[in-house]
Amino acid sequence: MRSRRVEQRADDILGIWEARKDISLVELRLALAEMGLAVSVAGLHRFFARRGMTRKKRLAMPSSKTGPIS
Repeated sequence: MRSRRVEQRADDILGIWEARKDISLVELRLALAEMGLAVSVAGLHRFFARRGMTRKKRLAMPSSKTGPIS
């Protein structure tokens, strides 16, 4: 799907993302497909990149017990 068409459905995309911020791009793509919106994972990545939003999942790491080294 072209970015113009993805941008027209920005409210739907962001609505799903707001409801489940831990959703992966693949899961988001499947949820959008159920709504009739065909978009690639790469297209979703570009959609979020245009907004400066990071979609990378990161493992929760415990904070360091030692202070910063100077």
